Amino acid sequence: MGKLFIYSDYSAKEKCGMIKKVFNSITNAFSVDFEDWFQCLEVIPMARWESYEYRIEKNAARLLDLLDEGKVKATFFILGFIADKFPHLIRDIADRGHVLGTHGYSHVQVYKQKPEEFAEELKRAVGLVSDITGKRVYGFRAPIFSIIEKSLWALDTLLEQGIIYDSSIYPVWNYRYGIVSDERFAYERATPANRSIVEIPIATAQYMKINIPVGGGAYLRILPYHITRAGLKKINREGKPFVFYIHPWEIDPGHPRIELPFRISATHYFNLKSTEPKLKMLMRDFKFAPIEKVFAAELGL
Repeated sequence: MGKLFIYSDYSAKEKCGMIKKVFNSITNAFSVDFEDWFQCLEVIPMARWESYEYRIEKNAARLLDLLDEGKVKATFFILGFIADKFPHLIRDIADRGHVLGTHGYSHVQVYKQKPEEFAEELKRAVGLVSDITGKRVYGFRAPIFSIIEKSLWALDTLLEQGIIYDSSIYPVWNYRYGIVSDERFAYERATPANRSIVEIPIATAQYMKINIPVGGGAYLRILPYHITRAGLKKINREGKPFVFYIHPWEIDPGHPRIELPFRISATHYFNLKSTEPKLKMLMRDFKFAPIEKVFAAELGL
């Protein structure tokens, strides 16, 4: 009661200044799921990838320049296939001061893999990034956030491969992913084998006990920017940092249009031209750093 009473003695102007100071002092986490435009489309298997135009080099260069312009360092979750095919891109990302995590190798959803397949691909993907950069890989983000209730077994596999945090469990409902009841902020999650791993979810703003996804990707393109900004500010006003993510192909409105099931094309191609201007506003309005820096205390780094 004492603290509340003291706070109430300040004027409205002073209170506003205090809230703004707290809000501006929080550093949030910027992350990139580093893959090409066709690799996130589950209807296109890896065996057919060479049939499509690679645009990752052009888009990576533009995204890295945008981050430089915004003075933002990020965590890049690298798809192993891309590390295999374009190792110079991985070196460039590391040389520009970003931190590298892993996004698996083939972009197959975890819940569509057998545990031994997942373990083999993870080991390969982690090894590629480590060999190219000479640095340890700390974090993992599953393709299409595909660690859900039936694939929680993957958390123990991550620990076995030296991964110390996961950023895959999205506390929202989506027909392809999500555990709605999961925690909204970073926490230690028990694994099926009774070990623990740090889980660092993508940003959600809660309204009337409903988690609204405001952390980037298609949601950045679908929602008007003022709604995204309001949701992210709400998180910071709660005293919490948020995690944002983007894909390189989302800043490329000219990437090829192909026939896809409506449920996929409706979001994949939606409002791509808005991504770059929205990113510029986002980097103006919020402070960012890699996940490993923002959550260093939780990760013991």
